[in-house]
Amino acid sequence: MSIIVKRIFRVVAWIIGIFLLLVIGIWSFITFSPAFGNEPSGASLERIKASKNYNGKVFENLVKTEVQTPDPQNEQTMAGFIYRIFFPPDNKNPSKPLPSNKFDGNQLENGQFVWLGHSTILFKTNDKFILTDPVFNNASPVPGSVPQFEMVNRPIISDLPEKIDVVLISHDHYDHLDYEAIQELDKRVSKLFVPLGVGAHLTFWGIDEAKIEEKDWYESLSYDSINFTFTPSRHFSGRGLNNRFTTLWGSWVIQSDSLNVFFSGDSGYFDEFKKIGEQFGPFDIAFMENGAYNTNWREIHFMPEQSVQASKDLNARLMFPIHWAKFDLSVHPWKEPIKRATTAASNQNVTVVTPLIGEVFDLQHPPQRTWWDFE
Repeated sequence: MSIIVKRIFRVVAWIIGIFLLLVIGIWSFITFSPAFGNEPSGASLERIKASKNYNGKVFENLVKTEVQTPDPQNEQTMAGFIYRIFFPPDNKNPSKPLPSNKFDGNQLENGQFVWLGHSTILFKTNDKFILTDPVFNNASPVPGSVPQFEMVNRPIISDLPEKIDVVLISHDHYDHLDYEAIQELDKRVSKLFVPLGVGAHLTFWGIDEAKIEEKDWYESLSYDSINFTFTPSRHFSGRGLNNRFTTLWGSWVIQSDSLNVFFSGDSGYFDEFKKIGEQFGPFDIAFMENGAYNTNWREIHFMPEQSVQASKDLNARLMFPIHWAKFDLSVHPWKEPIKRATTAASNQNVTVVTPLIGEVFDLQHPPQRTWWDFE
């Protein structure tokens, strides 16, 4: 065997060895990292099997829905999507830290709200603190891969009240269910209300099963005279490579004697919002997903104009655009979602609430700042 052939074999062997080590490393990370959560079992699995929204293998949306859809206008090809991820335009992320307020959660009063970025909202009603989709770290199972945007005052868990009565989870995607945050919040939280199957992640992370309540679509429960109803959205779930649709996803209706709130979670547009509005509205405020979209995801994420329309369908007095201004999760410029949403809202006479991240507000004086025009 010639020296050249031996060298070729040696190079090929090195390449194969590196590839195998990479495969083993990825497999080990997926297998052993707790961030991926756990599969439903026991009583939770039996409830899943009994759900009319479960087909025997996976959960289904109320209408036919594809996670990836062809783009009829060819506005966004897969090649173009990948190119814009690795070679983003200059305005894809903020050029400087986002303006934001420092807040003290213990000072929050009844009827007040504070947005902590993305889909995390803290509010107080009937002397109870309610927190939605708490994400304070990475929006990915791989540390550092999807970090938060820089902020003047980045919200952290120590800013929150010493006691949080209810945490609401819409679904188990990483930008809505933060493994590290859930563990850190555990000592502060009394109850976690989650979709069917999501409790398996929480108990795997050490959360007491007695704190967790799992719900199917249109199931309700009360906590100290506040009523919570888990309502449908048009989306999907999954934290691993092969477990899509094995836990449920959805939205939440929160009703106290002084407040009626809708929290959308993630969703594509569909007619069910009209039904929710007819059954539970009118709403004082609707927190509506508005960001991390593209035309290939149009059945599972609102385009901004659809987010505005859905708030009208819900019969909401105020619309609050969420799911933007914290993570880079799609290909659009970072401020495009809010600019499109406010333009559509103006055309449709919808009142949009736009506080700074960390700014405390109430519904009597809803802030309408264009704070994103700082650059």
